[in-house]
Parts: sequence; structure tokens; C-alpha cells
Amino acid sequence: MLTAQAVLHNVQFVTNYNEQLPPIFCEPNQLKKVFINLIKNAIEVMPEGGNITITIKKLADRMSISIEDEGCGIPKEIINKLGEPFYTTKDSGTGLGLMVSFRIIAEHKGTIIVESEEGKGTIFRITLPINDNNVAIPK
Repeated sequence: MLTAQAVLHNVQFVTNYNEQLPPIFCEPNQLKKVFINLIKNAIEVMPEGGNITITIKKLADRMSISIEDEGCGIPKEIINKLGEPFYTTKDSGTGLGLMVSFRIIAEHKGTIIVESEEGKGTIFRITLPINDNNVAIPK
């Protein structure tokens, strides 16, 4: 879905995951929105190209999904504002994409942690619970 945009920006995808990952209990279309938003943002912060590394691994009773870019990084004072309604660093952004993404992950009983170093890039680390029959599916 984002392949054409990645090609235009000279961005390559690197994926790291184990074939034997357990299922997560989720609403797939909602999580798809999150991943599209985060990957699209990662492409946009690398106008000269680079790699987006997507890593998926099991951590005890949770899954970890990391999306890492090689962009310019995010200043520490801005990281805490990410996910606030209408907050954007883009000229043409609405400031709603990350807000919606944070909400969707929270509704799935997950977390998003942002790690960034200016000049080196940013990692969005998402954790989600592994399939649990006692958890209701988010709508």
C-alpha cells in the first residue's frame, strides 16, 4: 500500500520477525490504520531516502512492534506532545494521525513509546497483549 510512496522517496523496508509469532487479539483494520500512519510518517521524514526497519517480537505476554526510521529525529521537548490533538510538525499535517494511532493502541490495551535521537532517527515501539480470551475486541 505504501510501496509506491517508498519507491518515490528512495526508502527501503527492512523486516525482522520470527515466523512462529503467536496471534494478538485485535481489530485488524484499526491496527492497519496505525501502521499505515506510522510508516507514512517515517517515509515523509526521510526525503533523501533511507531504511525503515520493522521488527516484531514476542515479549513474555505481549508482542512488540517497532517501526524505526533514519530521519532527522525528534527533539525531546516535542516527543511528549506527540499524540495531542492538532499538534503537528508538518506544514500540511492535521495533527490527528498520531492522536488516532495512540487512541487505537490504548483501546487494544497496548502502549506506544517513542524513542528518538536528533540526527539519527526515531523508533515507535508498540506493545500489544497476546491473544487472551478474557479481553473484549476493540471496535
